[in-house]
Amino acid sequence: MWEIMPGIDFAARELLGFGLQPAHCLYLARRYELVDWIPAAVRVLLSIPLERYHNGVEMPLDMELYILIANAKESISLERQRVSNFPPFPKDFDNGPFCDQHSQCKRVWTEKWFFIISRQIHQITEPLALSRIPAALDKIDHRGMNPDCWKSILDWLKGDGAFQLQKEEQLIQGAITAVRTLFRP
Repeated sequence: MWEIMPGIDFAARELLGFGLQPAHCLYLARRYELVDWIPAAVRVLLSIPLERYHNGVEMPLDMELYILIANAKESISLERQRVSNFPPFPKDFDNGPFCDQHSQCKRVWTEKWFFIISRQIHQITEPLALSRIPAALDKIDHRGMNPDCWKSILDWLKGDGAFQLQKEEQLIQGAITAVRTLFRP
């Protein structure tokens, strides 16, 4: 078998050039043990609506795989809603940097979160990944907020508060691992 592995690798690379649907990629990955195809296909399936999982002719996902992906999508959606609906603050924000306008800083932070970040999280065509929130926050205008308060929150989000923003990626990795486990012979 090891003698034909270069041929299998070549065929697998060439097949990816045909623009296969991610559900079909998973079908082929399971059938021909193409484990390298699993992460990309699962990521795409987790990012598109359920009704786009097949091409209208056949459904290459079996029920167990479909339910696994649908459950992961639901968990990711709930996590994204939770993060979007509750602007993160450090627990000790009130004891944060000296600021004579702390209540205004909280108001501006909350407004920026709901009017900019939350909308990007729920954007339909290209939603903001939770792990990219600190980078998105770096780019927005934070006028009306004390720069030390702004920096304090961003530093917290990049450090101790990052666990809140990594949950989405953990759920995606969990789904990929579950699919790999499901595909083991």
